[in-house]
Amino acid sequence: MGVSIETANVMKYFAYGSNCNPAIMAKKRVEFTSQSRGTLNGYRLLFNKMALRERLPDEIGFANINDDPTGTVEGVVYEIIDADLVRLDESERYPEHYTQIIVTVETDAGPTECLTYQAQPGKIADGLVPSRNYLNHILAGRDFLSKQYFDALDQSQTYTGECASCHSHGEVLFLIESDQAYTICQPCREAKDIWGDTRGRKLTVVETEAVMAHVKESGETYHSLLALMEAVVQQRVIDP
Repeated sequence: MGVSIETANVMKYFAYGSNCNPAIMAKKRVEFTSQSRGTLNGYRLLFNKMALRERLPDEIGFANINDDPTGTVEGVVYEIIDADLVRLDESERYPEHYTQIIVTVETDAGPTECLTYQAQPGKIADGLVPSRNYLNHILAGRDFLSKQYFDALDQSQTYTGECASCHSHGEVLFLIESDQAYTICQPCREAKDIWGDTRGRKLTVVETEAVMAHVKESGETYHSLLALMEAVVQQRVIDP
């Protein structure tokens, strides 16, 4: 039997990484009763926590708060159910990867003691960058971040690689399909989704690559996306 929010004990948790996105909290099944803006002074945000995740390149870094007397980290203060702390610990890979610390966070209601996570010294490295996927989760907390902080984050250096669809090199997103990891640029991701909507089913990364190659090699012009989809099906570029 689950714990009722009305009767459960609650605690304050300061999120500064991907948990700024409430959808990620929901995916982790961590319930919260409130969200508010939070500012942590005396620390600086760096993406120096080694990802150490299968399918992710070694260059990928996760968010971490680092001691800095002049630094400021913005994030989201959640009021969470004590019973869900175990789920949060598991998702943060505590205590192997992150340790728990108690920090004083400035909120609209005044200074508030919050639990947060800081990377273990043995799990950090220099020269790491976040993936655009990861960074977008932090940016999903836009309503709780100052414009200056949001803009600075949005302009952060992110992981670059080769797009699996158009084979250009630049900022890429990570996608998992059929238990295989792909990197794909934002324009190809958008084209993949639009073409899929036009086709009436999701296009795979491999199919998107085939369509991209067809458009480039054929040099043909199509009067609509539907015409393009009909052509690539008719020419067996992709399956019906």
